[in-house]
Amino acid sequence: MNEQAAIMDEPETGTITFIESHRPALADGLYQIEVAQSVRNTNANAPAGAAFDETYRFTRRFQVAGERFAVKPSEIESCFPPLASQGEYANVLPHIVFNRQTLPWERTVGDAARSSWLALLVFDENDPPPKVVEAMVGDLTPAPFPHADNAAPAPSSLPATAVSYPGLTLAFGEVPWDPCRVIDVPVALFAALAPGAVDMPWLSHSRTISSAAPLRFAGLADDQTRIETSVVVGNRLPTPDSEVTVHLVSLENMIGYLPAGDDYTPAAITLPDGQPAQSVRLVTLASWSYRSVDPEDTFSGLLLKLDQTDGLRVLAIKDDAASASDADAYVANALALGYTPVDHHTRQGCRTVSWYRGPFVPFEVPTTIFVPVPDGTDDTPPILTADEIVAYDPETGMMDVSYAAAWRIGQLLALQDKGFSEALVRWKRQNTRNAFEAFERRALDSAFASTLGMRLTGTARSIGLDLQHAAASFVLTRLRRHLVPTPPAGPGSVQEGGE
Repeated sequence: MNEQAAIMDEPETGTITFIESHRPALADGLYQIEVAQSVRNTNANAPAGAAFDETYRFTRRFQVAGERFAVKPSEIESCFPPLASQGEYANVLPHIVFNRQTLPWERTVGDAARSSWLALLVFDENDPPPKVVEAMVGDLTPAPFPHADNAAPAPSSLPATAVSYPGLTLAFGEVPWDPCRVIDVPVALFAALAPGAVDMPWLSHSRTISSAAPLRFAGLADDQTRIETSVVVGNRLPTPDSEVTVHLVSLENMIGYLPAGDDYTPAAITLPDGQPAQSVRLVTLASWSYRSVDPEDTFSGLLLKLDQTDGLRVLAIKDDAASASDADAYVANALALGYTPVDHHTRQGCRTVSWYRGPFVPFEVPTTIFVPVPDGTDDTPPILTADEIVAYDPETGMMDVSYAAAWRIGQLLALQDKGFSEALVRWKRQNTRNAFEAFERRALDSAFASTLGMRLTGTARSIGLDLQHAAASFVLTRLRRHLVPTPPAGPGSVQEGGE
């Protein structure tokens, strides 16, 4: 184990502080600031013409504007469960993490506690999830509005039986044709899924992670020792064995639409004419889906089934040494070593069956495993593709894809790490830049080194400074008069001479 690996194996130490809320110093809105300066002559013996007492006022207005109808993807640090994942999530409340600590409290749901304006609605395939619709801000109100600058008012897409944000007014800098994404949730489903008014203060918080030593998380600067984030948590556990869709929605000033009290009494959501509404239109700021698997299909569930007489069977092999064929003996030996036959689709489009063995084997393995690379030595180049480590047995015609699968899994895990991905992109860009610079240096050396009366050494060629300095000197001393027009001679002017 090298020194770098030993450092990376050291556990992270530090402090995590959970903060109930982190409200910004200034709430979203329009502000006016006025500066007044009074000037007067305080000399009691000043002549009458010198007496003055004046007040000068200077007024400016400014807008504090946060996200409202859209959230930049860069503001979202992560979400859990991860996008397109599947696992044992039946006891996990979905949550989303923002890299701006004040974001959940820059607006309010409208309660006395000034709770977060953001919430997570968790839908499973039995609900089903509502369809996301591309809309405009004006579609959140029933009145016609211009769909473009200087356009005549056109009808809103808000259904006549739907309600949206009560008393919505646009702030400075917002226009009704600003784009947004919306979902229309039936009132009954909204009452079942929406967090209660008493829950809102508990479904968001902020965190501060600090450490004396630099933190080693993805995407952080090398010397960063502090991380400040905010978190919004869902209020509903997903149904096992179902596809789950989570929407981050705005509940700005919607406290009156949320279930009330400890018994979550559904709110009476009505249209302006007093008739019951059929749906609620919400702005969806982000969404993702994942699958919550059945507990019986999880690793622990499958493992427990192995200890049953009539439980899970992988393969049935005749256990009769006298009558077993060579093929049966070969397969039985492979199974005893922990291998499993799996369908294999080759790159050429063929279909076959290959052996695969995971990290869990029915025997003790050495702590260090050497990957069997054909003709491999200590100077063997690194493996570039998974196909390079597919083992083929010419006697049986079977392939072993165990190491190839492990290589691919490791590649995907590495690319999933944000810090690794960013470092890889930087490395590739730097290598490309170095290749271009080396080519340019060789081209300049070949074309102009003899003209400039110099020959670059290997060290100078690698650095490139000598050639650059020589080229710059050549341009300034010998080519300048041909590139820059010489001003006409006149009084006080200096005429450059030439060779």
